[in-house]
Amino acid sequence: MSMKSFLATKRGKITLAVVLLVLAAGGMAFSRRSRAVQAPQPPSAARVEVVPAEIRPVLLKGFEANSTLEAFQDVTLVPKVAGRLLQIRVKTGQPVRKGQPIALLDRRDQDAQVNALSAQVEVNRAGAEQAKAELESALRERDRYARLLKEGYATRQELDSRETAYQAALAAYNRARASVAQAQASLQAQSVNRSEFTLTAPIDGIVLDDFSLTPGTLLSASTPVARIANVDRIKAVLQVPEVQASGIAAGMKALITADSLGEDPVEGKVSLVHPYVDPSTRTVKVEVSADNRALGYRLKPGMFARVFLVEQSAENALVIPFDSLRDGKVFVVRDGKAVQVPVKTGLMLPDVVQVTAGIASGDLVVVSGGGALKDGDPVQVEGNPN
Repeated sequence: MSMKSFLATKRGKITLAVVLLVLAAGGMAFSRRSRAVQAPQPPSAARVEVVPAEIRPVLLKGFEANSTLEAFQDVTLVPKVAGRLLQIRVKTGQPVRKGQPIALLDRRDQDAQVNALSAQVEVNRAGAEQAKAELESALRERDRYARLLKEGYATRQELDSRETAYQAALAAYNRARASVAQAQASLQAQSVNRSEFTLTAPIDGIVLDDFSLTPGTLLSASTPVARIANVDRIKAVLQVPEVQASGIAAGMKALITADSLGEDPVEGKVSLVHPYVDPSTRTVKVEVSADNRALGYRLKPGMFARVFLVEQSAENALVIPFDSLRDGKVFVVRDGKAVQVPVKTGLMLPDVVQVTAGIASGDLVVVSGGGALKDGDPVQVEGNPN
């Protein structure tokens, strides 16, 4: 082999060796990169929304119903007799007392009849006095002849005659007394009839409506004259479904709210639970009363109100959102991790749950984004939890 051929062959072998070394080095580097890509990475933090557990001064559980407020006593005065209005003595908004005259009707005819009957009573009474005197005279005469008969100075026939006169006088006296009683009864009836021409307040209260009547108006027996109500106490009548009525009892606390009262409810209590279910509506009538006088008469008859019946209550209750509770446990964010905590619950409302043990006020409770969380998973809190 010539020197030139030998050198060419040697250079080819060197070049091949270099290529093989480069390929080997590249394979080792690729293998290291492959192992680096396949190595397990730490899990990424889940994004969650949280709210702090908070203390509510009062937590109430119950249900709400609508009602129109009513006065405990409410009456519309209507005359029993027809007549012309002579005088109206009250106006709307005026307080009245029981027995106070409200309106006067023209009763001149009734006054005349009462006077005539009064005179008749006096005439009959005088007749009765005369009959009484005659009776007493007949009695004395009969007794005198009875003594004379015993002494032999009178006959049986004379005594019988005095006895007949006495019986006649007694009958006359009884008729006179009956006439007096009849006249007095007629006078009393006419006096009652005359009293119907004066309308008086049947209760203590306030005039809700005077119906703007003018003196001289001819009133019939169906014409309303005044509406009077005692508004010291106000009631709300509720129609409660029978499935809820079983938990209602007299004395139960209730909160009454109305648009005109603003946001602050007024307190009342259940005063009556009717003892039957209305078969047409399947509801039970429940009455809630409130001391309107103590409230400064803020409640008014006819006012639309919402009444919340308090079935259970808790003071200084620690609450969390209802949706954060799962199988008696909640996730709480601590040191950037989701920690699953078992809790004890109390009152359960549609939006919140009372927690009696397990977490404290201010703990950040996961409310969303925790569907796939496991205990100890890192989390990233979204938004401002406060």
